[in-house]
Amino acid sequence: MRLDQRLFGSLTLLCTRTGHLSDDDLHLAQALADSAALAFMHWSLEPARSDDLVTRVHNAIAAKATFDIAKGMVAAYAGVAISEATHLLTDYATWNLVRLGDTVQALVSRTMEPAVILVPRTRG
Repeated sequence: MRLDQRLFGSLTLLCTRTGHLSDDDLHLAQALADSAALAFMHWSLEPARSDDLVTRVHNAIAAKATFDIAKGMVAAYAGVAISEATHLLTDYATWNLVRLGDTVQALVSRTMEPAVILVPRTRG
């Protein structure tokens, strides 16, 4: 599992058959791992009410969906693969010292153009 490109855990998949996962199963497994990572990020030691837990799950799913939409927007605009769009987004957030969540929200809400993500940065 990873959060903002930092690895912090793993997810064990138990299958009833041997062999490799299909692409669809692999994408589903990654989505589950990403959702678990978001849940850990928002974990609290205080006992949660059931409605709090449902809200947290909904928020985690919405955040993942927003990130996926932003990756798709950047990939389509730049003509690159989703994995490269992910790197472009995280690099932009890192270089500009902004939260990745704020960046993807700005893209999806159309207050930021995808072209801004592609502006090259140089260390000087």
